[in-house]
Amino acid sequence: MSKKLNHLMAPGKIGSLELRNRIIMTPMGSNTAEEGGFCGEQTQAYYEARAAGGAAMVIMGSVSVGWPEGSANWRHIAISDDKYIPGLKKLVGRVHAHGCKAAVQLHHGGLMAQNDSCRGEALLCPSVPEEGGADELSPYFTHEEMAIISEPCLVDTFKLHYKEADNEDIARVVDLYADAAVRAKRIGFDGAEIHAGHGYLISTFLSPQVNARTDQYGGCIENRARLLVEVIKRVRERVGKDFPIWFRLDSNQFAEGGITNEDAQVAARLAVEAGADAVHCSADGDHHKGTCYTEGHATHTPAGFLPYASAIKNVVDVPVIMPGRIEPEVGDRLIAQGKIDFVTMGRKLLADPELPNKVKQGRMEDIRPCILCYTCISSIFKRSHIRCAVNATTGYENQRQLIATDQPKKVLVIGGGPGGMEAARVAALRGHQVTLVEKSRRLGGTVFFSGVSYPPNSKLVKYLEHQLRQLPVDIHLGVTATVEFVQAQRPAKVVVAVGAGREMPQVPGIDLPHVLSGDDMRDMITGDNAEGLKGKFSNIDQWMLTAGRLTGITAYPAMMRELSKLWLPLGKRVVLVGGGLVALELAEYLAERGRQVTILEESDRFGRETPVVRRWRNLADCRRHGVSFLSKARLTKIATRTLTYLNERNQERTIAADHVIVTSGTVHNHKLANSIRARGFEVELVGDCSQVGYIEGAMHGGHQVGLDI
Repeated sequence: MSKKLNHLMAPGKIGSLELRNRIIMTPMGSNTAEEGGFCGEQTQAYYEARAAGGAAMVIMGSVSVGWPEGSANWRHIAISDDKYIPGLKKLVGRVHAHGCKAAVQLHHGGLMAQNDSCRGEALLCPSVPEEGGADELSPYFTHEEMAIISEPCLVDTFKLHYKEADNEDIARVVDLYADAAVRAKRIGFDGAEIHAGHGYLISTFLSPQVNARTDQYGGCIENRARLLVEVIKRVRERVGKDFPIWFRLDSNQFAEGGITNEDAQVAARLAVEAGADAVHCSADGDHHKGTCYTEGHATHTPAGFLPYASAIKNVVDVPVIMPGRIEPEVGDRLIAQGKIDFVTMGRKLLADPELPNKVKQGRMEDIRPCILCYTCISSIFKRSHIRCAVNATTGYENQRQLIATDQPKKVLVIGGGPGGMEAARVAALRGHQVTLVEKSRRLGGTVFFSGVSYPPNSKLVKYLEHQLRQLPVDIHLGVTATVEFVQAQRPAKVVVAVGAGREMPQVPGIDLPHVLSGDDMRDMITGDNAEGLKGKFSNIDQWMLTAGRLTGITAYPAMMRELSKLWLPLGKRVVLVGGGLVALELAEYLAERGRQVTILEESDRFGRETPVVRRWRNLADCRRHGVSFLSKARLTKIATRTLTYLNERNQERTIAADHVIVTSGTVHNHKLANSIRARGFEVELVGDCSQVGYIEGAMHGGHQVGLDI
């Protein structure tokens, strides 16, 4: 056991439930249910992987107590009838086989019960919601995403209307929770969590922003908490004293007129008095704003809920559980300090189910990092099952299984970005003889460069490089793989992962010195190809860039990020041509360093390639930093200090630009692969050279190629 993290890995208790450590898998909707809400092989394998990875307990997320009533997601797991028992019982058995406990989160969607609207049923709520309110979300969906999101609304039975819960409705809901808890106990679950957060039914009763009632369920917090208290009391009566139950609560609501931490403290105390064995302190955001998820339960702020959870711990005498971007070292410290008792990890266990085992073994460098891209949550909006950009097996545990080969082959991987590294890693793990060549002096490809503007990406590169160094992969840096080089290697399989090609817009002024391509930016940050930057920067700037490379500073993205706050060879006014993922990350980075940034985009949407939840966050942060967005704008000319474009009315407009950075024009790059294939070699393409898919596309593509060889 790691001495440093012995508090995190120490046993703990929730009621009568003994847990082997303090890491619990966060309950999350997975969209993995079979038709009708059944728990099948995909769901069972998904949870089993986290149990095998060493978590103390997995909490099965968002399990419907009234299916189809109250179900929110496309493939929502149900526990509303005895017919669901066999599948859930198999899941519990598979989790228990690894020494892990299994709990179920009992859920009623209330205002978010999309499936109710699809059936024409009214959404149950404490009060009919007020019309209007600023919607910052819809304008930033792509048209393709809007088509997917709108699909359920197109069925003939769809009707959006509301039902204010009367006493009969409330009594029925209380019984739904109690019946589901009894069923969970019969199935063999070790405990049950009542979902009372995130804008679902119980949460809306708790929130003064939604609950406008004047009866015993509205007004003061004691009344607004009455439904939660009644549910816990009834569940406790039905399951007995020895079956642990707890609840997930919004410890704060980042929305005007929402739940305050003071509200949450009162609600938590009342719920514990009613019989709850623990409090799971989450949070909620403003559902009209793009920061809803990243301020709420999937916080972008490290340990962002700590002030609220620790305040609740001061008023209850049961364990407090806290989620919210908690690094293992931080969780260990907070538990040692007595501020919380358990941590729940969601995104981290999607990225690496083995995290708890690796912490216990002291193998911190072997933990695959979450890069906070929100691919996992964004999949819900695409009506897809849960997935992870950096872990290609998440959601595919029953399909993408790493099996040793009985026919080892000599494999040559060309390109050391994430796609190439992942292909090499998986192929080597399966027993193939792998050689990887990379033309630059370091691994990581463009993701190494992007790690300067977006630090989480650096952790992925570091992880992948560490994995390859532990495997019998022959790595050659500073080597350009020509067709002749490949012929000399005589591989049985060639994996080409050389990254995308780039096409600059053909407009007057594109060759001016202050116009930079994505490759120029990469070379500026990393110190590569200094010769290619001649004429782009002053002699002093050129000398500084060369010095950074020679001193080795450019090998450390975190150091480069900090130094760039002091010196960055870009003018005050910067225009980015192209409004995709790269532009958004770069715009935020430059704006933080005092640049006046404008993004020029030909279409009417920005950040199209970015997972939608991350996109909302990017756009909100960029606007906070003063970035200007020009949509439906076509570049026509660049001059020494200006840039000219046509707006959507076909009017010519000119803006100031000390530097122009072209982030558009990314295209697939098949040239090398075609040349190698023409010489008779078996070739597979991975990553952006095949189809531009950024980190998720590269990691999933590389993983699949590694499995297929």
